[in-house]
Amino acid sequence: MSTENENGNFTNPMSGAARVRMMDYMIHFKTDEHVLEFQVYPCQDWVHLPTGKKGTGYIDKKNEPELREVFEEGKCLMKMRGSFCSRGVWEGRLYFTDKEYWGEDIAELSELYNGHIVEWCKDFIKKRESSNYFENLT
Repeated sequence: MSTENENGNFTNPMSGAARVRMMDYMIHFKTDEHVLEFQVYPCQDWVHLPTGKKGTGYIDKKNEPELREVFEEGKCLMKMRGSFCSRGVWEGRLYFTDKEYWGEDIAELSELYNGHIVEWCKDFIKKRESSNYFENLT
């Protein structure tokens, strides 16, 4: 059973996938392994004026800033990917997709990672493992 809400957040426990809106990004999580993997895609809300229909689109990889209403692997702009897990300490890794970033972009991605992705991953792992083991980890 999968669920999707008006913010575009999507979870499917059976497939080990989650899609979560954080700031102006859609984070795609792979949750079926010990190590959580994630991909970060910039997104933008849109409104179709004649109908009033609302949605969230991904930035087109080749025709930035055009939007793609439906996610397609390899066709949407990805800013970074990474992984997060617990191995006695919380451990996260980031892999950037571009060779060059503006300082403002790094500041925003740092806020996204440290303020949102890390917290989401810690909460997910704690709920999944349901153990007192994590109480001593910071």
